[in-house]
Amino acid sequence: MAGGFDYSPITISHRGVDDHNGVQNTIPALQTTAKEKPDYVEMDIHETKDGQWVVMHDENYDALTGVNKTPRQLTLAQATKLTVKENDHAAPVASFDDYLAAAEKLHQKLLVEVKTTPHDSPNAVNDFIKQYGNRLIKDHNRVHSLDYRVIAAIKAQKPKLYASFILPYDLVFPETKADAYTMEYTTLGADFVDQAQDQGKEVWAWTVDDPDKMEEMIFIGADGIITDNLHDLQDTIKSQEDHPSYAARLRVYGNQFNWDSLNGTEN
Repeated sequence: MAGGFDYSPITISHRGVDDHNGVQNTIPALQTTAKEKPDYVEMDIHETKDGQWVVMHDENYDALTGVNKTPRQLTLAQATKLTVKENDHAAPVASFDDYLAAAEKLHQKLLVEVKTTPHDSPNAVNDFIKQYGNRLIKDHNRVHSLDYRVIAAIKAQKPKLYASFILPYDLVFPETKADAYTMEYTTLGADFVDQAQDQGKEVWAWTVDDPDKMEEMIFIGADGIITDNLHDLQDTIKSQEDHPSYAARLRVYGNQFNWDSLNGTEN
């Protein structure tokens, strides 16, 4: 197990923001957050009506733009005319091409979440890999997705492109070709981390915004932590590197024991 307080997990900014410093998944937020030097900026893409890729988390533009349309209902040109508003900030919807170019200019590595829906074109994933695979590899970017078909296609066509399978629950340990697992942190335990690492796979915890929970994820050995509060994560890592507290150790042990007890896995 790689846990304890004697290592540093990779830091991943969720949707490219830190503590409401911009609108999620936009280039201005990327530019601001990149100054804080996260290891990766996580962001989301959807296929558009014309088979291009737009930077957007939601399956509808309504919540952020007021336009009740899905990414598949608008062309990329139409989508990038929309303005997203959040956290007292506003910014244009970005194409993946523009966002990727901005990240390259900033020398900022990305963790790209490929979103899929039943309405996507039949060749959406293959076209994405063909168009962007080599570029993502060259930039040392990574990909993750809730859709295992994305992961399987990437490992079959571009095995050097690092890909993580997103798991919302720790129910049964999966046997996959993924390089890593992105796990919702409330169900993530040391046993899962150990199993994954024994197979040479990383585990990234999401979305961890509370410093106490960050400490817990560090202690159980999560290889990466995805957070909306990047600065807090960086401070937590530095604090534990400099002064790992006995109280923190006891709290993490206690939390892990309680979780194991609830699941009937205590020794």
